[in-house]
Amino acid sequence: MASKIKNTTFFLDELIEVFFHKSIYYIPSEIIPEKAKDAVRLQIKLNYFDQYYFADNELGFSAFNNNDAKDLNSNLIGKRAFLEQNTFKLIKKKKKLSKLEFLAIIEKYYEYLMLFIDLTEWLITNIKKYNGENVDLSIIGAFQVQHQFFIKHLKDICNYFGELLNLEKDFNFTVGLFVFEYLPDILSRYSKMIENRDEVVVENDSSKKELKQEKSEDTNQEIIKKQSKKLVAKKVKEKPQLDLDEVESTILINVFNVNKAIIDTYHT
Repeated sequence: MASKIKNTTFFLDELIEVFFHKSIYYIPSEIIPEKAKDAVRLQIKLNYFDQYYFADNELGFSAFNNNDAKDLNSNLIGKRAFLEQNTFKLIKKKKKLSKLEFLAIIEKYYEYLMLFIDLTEWLITNIKKYNGENVDLSIIGAFQVQHQFFIKHLKDICNYFGELLNLEKDFNFTVGLFVFEYLPDILSRYSKMIENRDEVVVENDSSKKELKQEKSEDTNQEIIKKQSKKLVAKKVKEKPQLDLDEVESTILINVFNVNKAIIDTYHT
C-alpha cells in the first residue's frame, strides 16, 4: 500500500513539474512578506524578485529583459507539447488505477492546473504595474502565449476527465493564499528539481570522466600494443632467414668433408 502511494505521488510530481518547465514569470518583491522572502532566499540562492525569469527544468533559471524579447517565443516552444504528453500519461494511468486512486491524482492535478492558469493570467494583468510601462510587446505576447497553453490544456483535461471533477469549484487563489500556501510548495518542488538536475549533471560528469579515463586507458593500451607489434616486427625482421639446404650443405662440407659437387647433385 505504501509503495502504491509513493508511486502515485511520484507520478503526480512528474506531471506537475511540467507546469514549471519552459515557463516565464516575475515575482514582485512588494507583494511578498519578509518571512516569505527569507524562505525563498534559503531555497533558491539568487536575486529572485523584481526580474523576468525563464525557467527550464533541465537548464535552470535565466533572467531576461526587453533586449531578449525576440527570443522568448522560441524558448516557449515545446511547452504545449509537454502539456499534451501529460494528458496522454493521465489517460494511460486512468486505465491502470482504480477510480479512487486515479481521483486522488486528477483532483490534485486539476487544482494545480487552475492555480497556474490563475498565475499566468495575473502575470499578464499586472506586468506593467510591477515592471513599468516600458515593457516590450514581445514580452507581453509571450506571457499571453504561455497562458493560452494552459487554457488549451484545461480544455483537454475537462474533455477527458471532466466527469470526475468538480468543474464548478471556485478555488479563489488570493495573493495571500498563494504566498503562504502554494508558494512554499512551489519553491520546495523547484528546489527539489534543481537538486535532482544537479545530481544528474554530477553523474553525467562522472560518467564522462570515467569514459574519458577508459578511452585514455584504451588509447594507452593501443599505443602499447602498436609499440609491441613494432618491436616484434623489428625483431622478426632482424632475425636472419636461414636456408635449410644451405645450412645442411655447410655442415656436410665443413664438418663431414663431403664434396660440394656431390651435395649439389643431391639437392638438384
